[in-house]
Amino acid sequence: MMLRTFVLVAAALFLTAALIGVVLDPGTWPTVVAAGLLAGGIAFERVRYGAVQRAPQGPDWRETSERFIDDASGKPVSVWFDAKTGERRYVAMEHPDVK
Repeated sequence: MMLRTFVLVAAALFLTAALIGVVLDPGTWPTVVAAGLLAGGIAFERVRYGAVQRAPQGPDWRETSERFIDDASGKPVSVWFDAKTGERRYVAMEHPDVK
């Protein structure tokens, strides 16, 4: 979690420097695009991936033996996997057997 925050702050500083660069020299606009994509990608990853969800429905989903404690909530989480699509879902455990 700390590394992700550090990388997000570094990307924000890069974006700020790129914006200042465009003010000084408009020809450096590709740097703003790259910095924006980097910062946006990190922010999107933080929100989208690893978010705890409900248990998936359907016959293709299987609960794996993988368990961990979610950093954000402090609750035990199990991992579900769909072999057809390769999608993984992180599901809060109702009756955790791990601590």
